[in-house]
Amino acid sequence: MTETMAQTKSDNTGVRKGFVEAGGGLLHYVRCGQGPAVVMLHASPCSAKVMAPIQAAWSGEFTTFAFDLPGFGMSDLPQADDITIELLADVIAEGMDALGISQAALYGRHTGASVCLALALQRPDLVSMMLTDGLPVFATPYSEDRLKKYLKPITPSGDGMHLPWTFFRYRDQHMFWPWDAADIDHRSDADLPDEHFLHRGAVEMLEAAETYVPVYKSAFLYDTLSRIGGVSCPAYYGNRPGDSQFKTIQHYPETADIRVMPRDPAEAELAELELIRKHPAEGAVPDWTSRIGTGGDNRDYIATRHGVVYAIGANLGAEGLPQLLLPDMPGGIDLHKAQIIAASETRPVIAVDPGGVGNSDIDGVATVDRWCEQIDDILKHLGWDRVEVIANGLSGALASEFAERAGDRVDSLLLRSPALLNEEERAGFIANPAPEATPRADGGHLLPVWHHLRDQELWWPWFDTSHEAVRTNPPRISAATLNKRAVAMLKQAHHYRPVWAELISRDVAAQIAALPQPVRIETDPSDIFHIPAARNLTAAAA
Repeated sequence: MTETMAQTKSDNTGVRKGFVEAGGGLLHYVRCGQGPAVVMLHASPCSAKVMAPIQAAWSGEFTTFAFDLPGFGMSDLPQADDITIELLADVIAEGMDALGISQAALYGRHTGASVCLALALQRPDLVSMMLTDGLPVFATPYSEDRLKKYLKPITPSGDGMHLPWTFFRYRDQHMFWPWDAADIDHRSDADLPDEHFLHRGAVEMLEAAETYVPVYKSAFLYDTLSRIGGVSCPAYYGNRPGDSQFKTIQHYPETADIRVMPRDPAEAELAELELIRKHPAEGAVPDWTSRIGTGGDNRDYIATRHGVVYAIGANLGAEGLPQLLLPDMPGGIDLHKAQIIAASETRPVIAVDPGGVGNSDIDGVATVDRWCEQIDDILKHLGWDRVEVIANGLSGALASEFAERAGDRVDSLLLRSPALLNEEERAGFIANPAPEATPRADGGHLLPVWHHLRDQELWWPWFDTSHEAVRTNPPRISAATLNKRAVAMLKQAHHYRPVWAELISRDVAAQIAALPQPVRIETDPSDIFHIPAARNLTAAAA
């Protein structure tokens, strides 16, 4: 951990997220529960999010730490010429050491199971026991040519068709094994997951598009069977009917303690829990703290009354009036990194994803009321009594509402192209809402988001596709740019339309006119709401 970590503690029993420095980058984790430590490592090509159900099931007895494997989720890929299972295990061990986890039970699925095995061999001092779920075992090693065909790259395309392809690819992984052998001989013996599970996995693949291949590949190249005999801690090798690795039980050495788990996930969680209970880790579990403190640059989470909020802190030890930066919503602060750096050259900046936006989850409906309460909690965490608020696009509505409530705690506002819509324009946007992005089993929710983002660059307003409404600025519609924005939006797909609706219906012009604080408005022709913002500036100058 860095010296700039905030020392304020939080309730440790609920879901808490964080980053720790390991492997030359940041390692992301999700923490939940109370009791002895359990480290959980996921399968490829997803992230720690897949562990959420089992974390909830075990949280009454254990403190679970589900890590994003390096190169997946929000964990950085190590800068190494060759990504191996042994290297991944070293990074996880370094993360455990940095968090102060002196010992833990290990639980891993597929790729994560291989990393657990390597970790138990390389750092037995950290391990009280090991339980694997579908440890990768291959009777015939995969050739380089076969791996290239299996691990196809994900390349953004201008028409957005890589989005449904990725959904299709992840869906087929649960229908056939291997996924690219779509015939009756390779049909999966398992239920197809629901649309929310499939959406999560597809978005995680898109998120790791540039890094998933070397990490996933490492699991195919790791010789698990020859290493099982070297494990010194209690070790159980679980396999479930319906899992792609279930048929590999016959290849295990006789000395391996193989456990056939129930097919039903809830029953399997209980059976696995019984094994974890036999060998609990020793040593105290460290309290959760946020790395967002009083100095330096950090990425982490801040606890609020409505869940943990993803934040980027920049130049936090600097003098001067602090700045709170809000992203264009829906979206996320990861799309504003250049702006954060520029804003922090002379003053401290905290940039946050309000709940239901970007990397911040929220239970239930995301509303301005709840966002204002989150901002209030964030400022209290930082000990900031007065701030300038910088807001982008639709978040101008949130900034003005918070300024009205906060009074002199908000010194001033800087709004970048806020949605200063007149009554007729607001009515048009309300009548033509953002597309419904709630996951569908066929992946049909993905392209509407892509085209919504693209059409906003081409017409004003986006739903008026007449030639009179064509925007004259160069559109930002490269495949790479749109893909980055689309992945940010799709992380909170079910909040996409509601967030738009919550913000677009507000009369921001009237609200900022009534504020006692100074309000500056900036705009650029490339901004989505440039036209109404520029109109407002022209009227103000007249």
